[in-house]
Formats: sequence, structure tokens, C-alpha cells
Amino acid sequence: MAASTNSRSPRRTVVGIVVSDKMAKTISVRVTRKVRHAKYGKYITRLETFKAHDEERKAKLGDVVEIAFARRLSKTKFWRLVRVVSAARVVAVRGEEELASLPGKTAPAAKPAAEQGKAPEASS
Repeated sequence: MAASTNSRSPRRTVVGIVVSDKMAKTISVRVTRKVRHAKYGKYITRLETFKAHDEERKAKLGDVVEIAFARRLSKTKFWRLVRVVSAARVVAVRGEEELASLPGKTAPAAKPAAEQGKAPEASS
């Protein structure tokens, strides 16, 4: 008998983008693929979202990751994270944090609590 009968077949792996990392040790990965329409021949983009196990919580929102098919881990989770292919760009949020990060710019100063409630006094 050959020794190759005991070896596993290669696991199916796909590459996708993390669309959610809010669950504990679980990420949602959106995988896109192009398929040819049977009748018209036009290429259509198909989207699938898989839940994958991320034990070390390495993947963040927007990262490009590679996931592999695994045994059933929960009701909807059949995949596991293999590696993070590329990290996501930092998402800029408008506000004081963005201004503070720019060189030479300062965030607007907060008014003291005593001045916020008072109306401006008129001098006679």
C-alpha cells in the first residue's frame, strides 16, 4: 500500500475582505468571484460571506485575508483564518482626531464649562 493514502487532500482556500470583526474569535469575510452568465455570456460578480475562526484576533475590519475550509466549528462557521494577506488602510473619521494628526494644525480648543452656559454680557 502507498503511504499517500493517509495524507489529506489540500484544503480549499479563498481570499476575501473582512467585513465584520465584532464577534469573539470570529470574522465575517466577503469573497467575490466572477461567473459567466449561462445564456448571455456576460460576467457577473457574485458575493458570498463566510464566517471564519480567528483564534488570535489578528484580522481587523477591511483586511484582506486568506481563509481555509475546516470542520464545522458552529452552526454557521466552517472556515478558519490562514493568514492576513494585507492590512486595511486606516479609516479617517472627521473630527478633532483627524485635525490633531495633521502637522501644523491644532484641534479647536474646548470652552470652559463656566462660559458655555452664560450669555454674552452687554456693556452700557
